[in-house]
Amino acid sequence: MKREKCLVYGRELHGHCRIMKERLKGTDIDLRDFVFSPGGNVYVFSYEKEGSRRHTFIDSGDRRYRDKMFPLLMENGIDPADIERIIITHRHLDHCGLTEMLARESGAKIVVHPGYRDFVEGNVREEERWWLRGFDPTRLKHYDIEYLAPQRGVEMRNIGGIDFPPLGGTFDLGEGARLEILACPESDNKHTDDQLIVLYSPSGQLRDRAITANGFRPADDVIFAGDLWLMQGPFYESSPIRNIPHALRFMRYRIRSRMSGYPIPRVSIREQDEAAKEALKTGFNLIRVKPGHGDEFLGSRIIPKGLLANRDLLVKLGYAINGDESILKKNDNESKVEALKEKAYLTFTEELLTWGKWGYNAEEISGLLVRIHREQRGGRGSIKKDRKERRALLRATLVRLRDDMDGPDKLRRIAELTLLQI
Repeated sequence: MKREKCLVYGRELHGHCRIMKERLKGTDIDLRDFVFSPGGNVYVFSYEKEGSRRHTFIDSGDRRYRDKMFPLLMENGIDPADIERIIITHRHLDHCGLTEMLARESGAKIVVHPGYRDFVEGNVREEERWWLRGFDPTRLKHYDIEYLAPQRGVEMRNIGGIDFPPLGGTFDLGEGARLEILACPESDNKHTDDQLIVLYSPSGQLRDRAITANGFRPADDVIFAGDLWLMQGPFYESSPIRNIPHALRFMRYRIRSRMSGYPIPRVSIREQDEAAKEALKTGFNLIRVKPGHGDEFLGSRIIPKGLLANRDLLVKLGYAINGDESILKKNDNESKVEALKEKAYLTFTEELLTWGKWGYNAEEISGLLVRIHREQRGGRGSIKKDRKERRALLRATLVRLRDDMDGPDKLRRIAELTLLQI
């Protein structure tokens, strides 16, 4: 899929917006990514329906851009009056803050998780109300809003061993392309109570498939993950200066909650919806991921299963993820670590052979690996360190593949091509 280089809007937005457009494979559907920093991303499908160009939004954007969103859309060929539906991934204002404005202009249907009803009814906690900064979610009651119900008699969507409940039916975008909406599984530690994710397939076949049809392959499918799978994509631009107001507000929020006698527990983003996040990371051979913040990246189970950073090894051996990594070098662990690394290598090679069975040639597989190497960047602290280790592991694995004279010729060819590019 050809992606046009983005337009960049800067100071006039009090931040940045990078815009990318592509024609989705095998369709007349255009997809635009509005990547805001700061703020949540907005994704727009544009397609023909009943003789006119219509649009489906995934998330509506941050309220701080309310004076700029309409001009931004019009400059990119999107008439707000032609919006057909707005799918909201969750209730946070950086993702749903412009929903009323867009619905008022278009009459679009607002599509949400059933847990979003409490938000619209005004049943929000005091600390959450403080974050709304005067925004009144009950105003959405005046618009066409659909609370997606779990589908009775429909098989759960099992991803990585975890069941994701389907919500509502599929949404047809024409040309056989469809959107499927899934609820985030229940968790004791959730980002919000109303998270959903959206799956897109140009083939209309949203179930896992070992054999592709009509020329479509796994990396043609897209998942819109909101704040679930990598809240911030690999190249997310975070300006310390622009984050100061948010940091100060969060500090006041904590002080206020402590003074009220209801201190907020310190929970890292990584710990929220942990099982669902791990399931998504291990549940796809290949899929394009559109996160709530930052750029698209390629999701593949080859990363968590075939490229084990030191912290991954700690977890697999039963230690805390942020434990002392010197434990890995102790005599009673050395053989276990080597066994895990060997299993990871075999998994890596098996995945490449599977990609080949799906019709990817050596050059295409090499391109996918180059992309994975490039996207294992960014983050802070331990996340940044993990990604640096995975890039080194990817190179070392490819060197081993290239030098393995007993291995398949195709794998050696892939390794050679990739090493020349990374």
